[in-house]
This record gives sequence, structure tokens and C-alpha cells, in this order.
Amino acid sequence: MEENNFLKDFAAHTVRDWEKVAQQELGDKNPWESLSNNKVGVIIKPYYDDSDAVTENEISFNRDVAGWQNIPKVSVSSEINANKAALMHLNAGADGIWFEIQSNQIDFDVLLKNIELPFCMVFFSISNDSTLITESLASFIEKKGWQQEITGAILSESFNENLTQMVGCKKFRANGIIVKENKNVVDEIVDSLLTAVDIIEGLKSRNFSADEAFLSIAFSISVNADFFVSIAKIRALKNLWITLQEAYQIKKPSFAFIQAYSKKWNLESYQPHGNMLKQTTAAMAAAIAGCEVITVEPEEMESPMMQRIARNVPSMLFEESHLSKVNDPLAGSFYIESLTHEIAAQAWKKIQQYS
Repeated sequence: MEENNFLKDFAAHTVRDWEKVAQQELGDKNPWESLSNNKVGVIIKPYYDDSDAVTENEISFNRDVAGWQNIPKVSVSSEINANKAALMHLNAGADGIWFEIQSNQIDFDVLLKNIELPFCMVFFSISNDSTLITESLASFIEKKGWQQEITGAILSESFNENLTQMVGCKKFRANGIIVKENKNVVDEIVDSLLTAVDIIEGLKSRNFSADEAFLSIAFSISVNADFFVSIAKIRALKNLWITLQEAYQIKKPSFAFIQAYSKKWNLESYQPHGNMLKQTTAAMAAAIAGCEVITVEPEEMESPMMQRIARNVPSMLFEESHLSKVNDPLAGSFYIESLTHEIAAQAWKKIQQYS
């Protein structure tokens, strides 16, 4: 057998070798002090190696479905127009729709006309005082007999006691949490998990079990052009969701159901179509992090071409990247594992201070 000499030209190097070269290039400055970055609430170092490997609290980020669902957002100011937009997306290959509701009363017979919810996901973002909306949605689903078939979530920023009537829908997340975007990702995770605790305690006080409470919760979290940080914060949230279930003594912890949302990005210096580049980066981060749902916002909501471009980003990643066939693609990365662990450790420490 012929000997493989490929690696013979690459001598083994240590962190000290890197440190010497870096210090020389920086004009004799300390590279750790000069290149380390206090970013998004954690210290990001310029160099990672196997000494940064994390083995504690390792979990496997398996998805409940094969890959992710492509869910475009439709703003609802008119039920008729929103229904047309939703049907356009569904007929063009979307897996479901996120309806952003902007009023306190909706005619669901009009909004969901010709949309068979058992065959697609549906999300509704509502304000916390939308009693009429939740009552009419529950009535509509019951009338259709879809209680055990509907999938998706209702999204709001805090616990809404009006949603308890929807908790009985087996596959539907009645308590979807819109995670408030924060430059400090540690605080972003802390706020979202404390909101989850409020929901769990609120449901338990209404005679729901902890298992039912956890299964009713989903997260809608932002992803952006900061590729690795977007991945790490989602992985940290998934990790801590397991930890939180263990704290509530859940016997069979389930993975967090996460919808990743990438907002439009219109920077003049990146035009034309800078949004397409940013959205591809953000959607890829969401896919690698193991999100169940990806929503990409078009550069212009009124433009059919821009809507098509945004809708195609998650679909093309699914069909061509094969990321959906890999479980936790960045597992074992010294940088990502260390960053995930750092975010999760700081977040859990803060959460414990509130308990």
C-alpha cells in the first residue's frame, strides 16, 4: 500500500507558536489582550484549541422533523389580502405561514379560507390583550375538528392566560415566546427562559402538569449576519431548555421548538440585494443550529420578486446544502462548543439568581 505523505509537510504547532507569531505581527503587543473581543456579553478569544473542548452537558440536537420548515411571514391588516398572500406562498412551496396579526379581532373563516391547517404549519403573533382573537381561533379550530392535527404556535412576548384553552391541542404550541432581541445574548436567553418559567408556573396554577406546560412552549428567536454568535445562542438555549426541564424533574426532556426569524437588512453599502446575502448567512446559521422553523423577511414586503427570493433561501438550503441530513454539524468545534458553553453558563447563573 502506498504511504500517504500528505501531512508530512505540515508540522505540528502549539498555541505558543501561534502566540509568538501573533505577538510579532502586532508589534510586540500581547495578542490575547489585543485580539480578544468582549462581544454580545461574552469574551471571544482569538484562538481556540482542544483545551477549550467542552464535554459536560453535551446533548444531541436531533430535530423532531427531517430538516426545517420554511414559514414566510404575512402581515394581517386585511383578512382577504393576507389570505391571498398566504395561498401564494403555500402554492409556491412554503411549508406554512406566520400571520402577524395587527388588530384585536380577526375573521378566521376569511383569513384561513382554503388553507388546510392539518397539512401545513401556522403561526400567529398577537398582542397580550387579544382575548377575542384567541377565543375565535379556538372556536374556529374546534369547528373544523383540528385540535389534534394543527401544528405551529401562537407567539407573544409574555404569558397570556387567555391561551390556556389552546394548550390541549396536542401538536400546537399555544405559548410561543417572542424572544426580545438584545445585543447581550446572555440577557436575551435569560429573559426568554424567565418568561418560560412564568408560563410554566401560570399553567401549573391552572392545574396543567409541568410536562404539558413545557410542551406548550415554543421560541421565536432572531438570527442575523453574526453567523457564529447566532448559532451559539440557539445551541445555548436548546441546552438550557433541557437543564430547565431537569430542574422541574421532567422524566423525558424534549428538545426546544425554535423558530428562527431573520429580519430584513437594507444597508446601502451592500446593495443591490444585500438582504439576500445576509438572509442566506442567517438562515444557514439557523439551519446549522437545529431550528425547526426558519422565517426570512424579504427586502420589500410588497415586491413579489423580493418575496420569492426570501422564500427560496430556506428552501434552497434544504435542497442543496444537505445540512438537514447532518445532526448538529458544528458539534466538536472548539470555538462553537466553548462559546455555547460560555453563553449557557452565564445565562444559567443569572437565572439561578432570580429563583
